Amino acid sequence: MNALPAQPRTTRSFVDYADDLIHDWMKILAVLGVTLVPLFVLLDYVTMPTELLRRFAAYRAAATATSLAQFLILRATKPSKLSFVHGYIFSFLVCGMIVWMTVDLGGFNSAYYAGLMLVIFPVNVLLPWRSFHAALNSLVAVGLYVVANIVFGGPFEASALVNNLYFLLASVVLVVALSETRYRLLQQEFRLRSELEDTNVNLETSRADLKLARDKLWSEMEVAQRIQTALLPKNRRLGPYEAEAVMRPAEEVGGDYYDFLETRDKEHWVTVGDVSGHGVESGLVMMMTQTTIATLVNDMPQRKPSDVFVHTNQVIRENVSRLGGTRYMTLNVIRLERDQITVAGKHQDILVWRAAADRVETISNNGTWIGVVDDVRPAVEDQVIPVKMGDWVLLYTDGVTEACNARGEFFGEDRLRKAFSRVAGKVSLPRAVAELLHEVRQFAAKVDDDQTLVLLRRVE
Repeated sequence: MNALPAQPRTTRSFVDYADDLIHDWMKILAVLGVTLVPLFVLLDYVTMPTELLRRFAAYRAAATATSLAQFLILRATKPSKLSFVHGYIFSFLVCGMIVWMTVDLGGFNSAYYAGLMLVIFPVNVLLPWRSFHAALNSLVAVGLYVVANIVFGGPFEASALVNNLYFLLASVVLVVALSETRYRLLQQEFRLRSELEDTNVNLETSRADLKLARDKLWSEMEVAQRIQTALLPKNRRLGPYEAEAVMRPAEEVGGDYYDFLETRDKEHWVTVGDVSGHGVESGLVMMMTQTTIATLVNDMPQRKPSDVFVHTNQVIRENVSRLGGTRYMTLNVIRLERDQITVAGKHQDILVWRAAADRVETISNNGTWIGVVDDVRPAVEDQVIPVKMGDWVLLYTDGVTEACNARGEFFGEDRLRKAFSRVAGKVSLPRAVAELLHEVRQFAAKVDDDQTLVLLRRVE
């Protein structure tokens, strides 16, 4: 798609080139609409209420027919300055189908809204248009979802709308950043390649400049990293506990996840997990998990951590399948109580420093991962860990214990346990987190995986 027609730069502008790319990529999107939209009927048959199957099939038939018509129009016409309009039409029609499904499934209480990102992401990341097109196109889809469900979706709680918009708008910001990065990269590549065609001078130097420009432009993925870290919670007090955490991603967008939650009913929760791999897809799964858990613990007080884990698995399993991915996730869901914490899920061991004995206790948690199987309830149980006044709890991801030095040795849980014992009860929580991370970074020859540390201290 990056190959340029053999024409001098003076007779062919980047705008014309971008119009050709948009036109060609819209054909591919239309074909995807014709093939993938009807295929999801099989998923509807398995997951949707029987009474809605015929209606959903009609929605999909309409979206498929319009995608086919759009493909035929694109084949019969030439690229123009209005080719970008097809992107808006495609998004409006297919997102409209998903929006009406959410209306039929209960409005804002339906998790099916996440399917909007299956349309917003490919349209705005594949089409080489400016970020304002990506922003407007995405916001039209989100606006259609909000208006349709407010008017036709029936009763809803404001918290459901806020949680859904939190996920959608955060994803829109990420899409816009990626779209602008890709557009600038294409623009720079076009300019450099045109210069090569016009002058044919110093070919090797020009190729080096092209690579340098590409590497420099891709550094704008740091914008996506800032978006992700901005969504992480601030260190704060959670009932009888103080909480402090830090996450250092290995790439621009990481797959580690943690959150601190205080519900409307003054329940306190901590979550920590690790999505397989890292990068944009892992970051998206992390944001899905964050939104899902926040919704679950707020919607029904006194939920068991195991219930939250089971329902989160259902949502993430379905959404990752729709994305066509194979991501899975280790996760601990923890409810904080005055004399104990209750844990469900499967993640790294939990380290507890007992103030009375001045020793570190290792607690293994038994369970399963998120996103591997549809129903995890038989493998998930609630594990109660007593916590007394002054005790510290350390949660971490495998990027900490699997940090590797130049000799190929892992940092390991034993070193982490000794480091934890040196700081627990001796320094403040922020300093303890900083010293633990510093020790890991000093040991590691390089950072190959995301690293997250979460510290809790019972103070009353």
